Formats: sequence, C-alpha cells, structure tokens
Amino acid sequence: MIVSLLPGLWLSILMATVSILIGIPLGFVAGLILNGSNKALRWLTIALVEIFRGFPALLTLYLVYFGLAEIITLDRFAAVVAAFGVTTAAYTAEIFRASIASVPRGQVEAAQALALTKKQITSRVVLPHVLNIAVPPVIGIAIITFQGTALAYAIGAKELLGSAYSIGMINFRVLEPLLVAALLYLLFTSLLAWMEILADRRVARISGTSFDGGAGAARRRQRRQRKTGFDASVLNTPASKITQ
Repeated sequence: MIVSLLPGLWLSILMATVSILIGIPLGFVAGLILNGSNKALRWLTIALVEIFRGFPALLTLYLVYFGLAEIITLDRFAAVVAAFGVTTAAYTAEIFRASIASVPRGQVEAAQALALTKKQITSRVVLPHVLNIAVPPVIGIAIITFQGTALAYAIGAKELLGSAYSIGMINFRVLEPLLVAALLYLLFTSLLAWMEILADRRVARISGTSFDGGAGAARRRQRRQRKTGFDASVLNTPASKITQ
C-alpha cells in the first residue's frame, strides 16, 4: 500500500518545493517593496498581497487552471505551482515585511555612513537580520504549502491524496489508503517541524541565547524581542494597514 502511494507523495513534495522556490523570492521582493519609498509600487503590491491572501487557495487554483484556459494552456503541475507560488508569496511577503521593518535603523545608517550601496546594505545588513527572524515562520508556511497540495486533487492531479483515493476506488476500500496517506502527510510534516526546531536552535546560537525546547519558546521570543526590538505579533498585521 505504501509503495503504491510513493509516486503520489513524490509529486506532492515536488509541487510544494517548486511552489516554495517561486513564492519565497517573490515574497522577499514584495517585502522590500512594502518597506520602500515608492508609493505607487507599494500600494500595487499591497493590493496584490491582500488579493492572494484573501482568496482561498482552491479558488486561486481554479482561476489559474480553468480561468486562464482561454489565454494559455497549463498542465496540472504548472497550474498548481503557479497558484500556490503566488499564494505562498503573498503570505511570506507579510513575514518579510515585518522582518525587514524590524531591522534597527542605526545599522542601516551605519552602513550608509560606510558608503555601502543599497545592494550591499540589503545583502550584508538586511538579509542576515531577516533570516535570523523569518526562517522559522517561513518553514511553517512550507508545511502549510505541502499540506495544501492535497487541493490539487480537485483538478485531477495524482498527488498523494489523489493517488490514495484512486487506489481506494479501484479496490472498493477507501479508508485504508486514506489512512496511509494521512500517515505519510503526518510523517513529512513532522520532519519539516523538526527542521523548524533546528532552525530555531540555530537562531538561538547566532543570537547568543539558549534553546531549551518548546517550554522555553516564549522566553526565547521575549529575549529576542528585547535584543532586536522586534515583536513577532506584527507578522499578522495586514499589509493594508501600512501607512508610510
């Protein structure tokens, strides 16, 4: 049973990976724009972020796969990664926006005083600070993206859920393959959650704080907030509330 579901699992992993590879760079660029000084471009980005955050992922998938059929023909894989890529970008844009906004202004001013270019400031000052904060929540978005690939079943893709349902219909025993698929989802998301813990440990080592497991997460966040001046709660602030 598990062996017959492995191709579907691989397709789900591939869909999620490509969607993340599309979404995270777009989200970082959107985060930079949201913290930029170009008002027209910023408000355009805010509109796009709010649209794709507001649309259900399944609706976005339908719009890409069925709605664009008269303009461009996309196969199921391309439609899934395009839809989930822009959805991932919209959510990670908020993470990167808040992370970039938390960069101490003194560090940026010091870099400008050293005559660093904007590109150098972004790569040497902003990006390390952003990665220090954004990696754990971005891994959380990756988990959601992987789970969201199950929606590809709605357009006939043979990912993990679609493969499990097809096998169940052939054998007239749907429960067993669905339970095996659920176990595979659980195992893979648990692996990603473990990677998130490792990333948090690395962040703790870089910031000079200790990591003592889940019970110390709140204390770690408080220490990180005192050190960086960053409040993680701003990650949930909609982009439309940006006034500057």
